Amino acid sequence: MGWVDWQPFSYRNEQQQLRGLDVELLNAIFLRAGYQAKFNEMPWARVLHELKFGTVQLTMSANITAERQQYARFSHPYREEETAIIIRRQDAERWRGITTLEQLINTPDFHIGVLKGFDYGNTFRQLMARPELQPRLQMRLRLDQLLKMLQGGRIQGFILDPHGLQGWQDKDEAQAQLHTLLRIEVTPVHLMLSKESTTEAQLQRINQAIDQLKQSPDYQQILDRYQFRSLHSQENTHK
Repeated sequence: MGWVDWQPFSYRNEQQQLRGLDVELLNAIFLRAGYQAKFNEMPWARVLHELKFGTVQLTMSANITAERQQYARFSHPYREEETAIIIRRQDAERWRGITTLEQLINTPDFHIGVLKGFDYGNTFRQLMARPELQPRLQMRLRLDQLLKMLQGGRIQGFILDPHGLQGWQDKDEAQAQLHTLLRIEVTPVHLMLSKESTTEAQLQRINQAIDQLKQSPDYQQILDRYQFRSLHSQENTHK
């Protein structure tokens, strides 16, 4: 299992124990499937590379894309995530007129930070392909790099699931001064398995375990521990 430090989804606590929403969900899925995960921390770009060659068998928190489908199998969705534009709270008044993606595209002085190798769902995937937006996209390997760029005014916002802000609140006062400008969409999240080193039968076994978990009280209890509510009921509010 390749994993990335990404609070509150996967991280090490003060005792260096592996914790997080995705880690707990994965362990609950594997318990039902009769598997045991061996976790290996690495950058996301390397996780994808290792999946292609089969040296990593699977990873968590993945969106389905055509490129990834060439080398990976995807499980049933095991949770949802939200895509949003995050800005500095001090800039909220400046950008309050941006209430749609089209307005964002038509604001030439708004530059956006994105993480290399990450997929942010179908809506933003189409947005990133727009020629007029290409020069305004700033791609980096790590979230802390995007945060520094935002604080320094080199970008005006970056893409993130707002739940990802939970782990920052106590780390640095400046990090708490973030604001969700625009909520884009809700997308299902999957486990991603290497085609090179897993089988279709293993995928089906994992899918059965996911279905069993979601029908059990354990599922909501895990979500509640991370204050993670289901976003599906809000889906009609995202454009």
